[in-house]
Amino acid sequence: MNTGDTMVNHPRFQLQPVMNGQDEIEALALNILGLSFVLLLERADVGRYPFLRDAKYRPGRIAIVYPSSSTNWVTLSWEDGKSHDTLTIQFVQPVLRRP
Repeated sequence: MNTGDTMVNHPRFQLQPVMNGQDEIEALALNILGLSFVLLLERADVGRYPFLRDAKYRPGRIAIVYPSSSTNWVTLSWEDGKSHDTLTIQFVQPVLRRP
């Protein structure tokens, strides 16, 4: 996800493998409660996977801003000695479960 993206809080966990031409898993696309992630197992090939073009690499913090003016965040720690940006996401609404 990118700064400024909106999210809908789905009460679910989704996992999708991203395969190469040899039927090997190159990445895993995840959606956890509305937050989308891609975990790469190989180098990013933007030509084959254009959705990676604007991807944030190792955010230092994920901030979720709610309409009620509150913010929740998760801070991540990476052992690479680099500075990592904050990814800010705007929460829109929860998805209600059907009875």
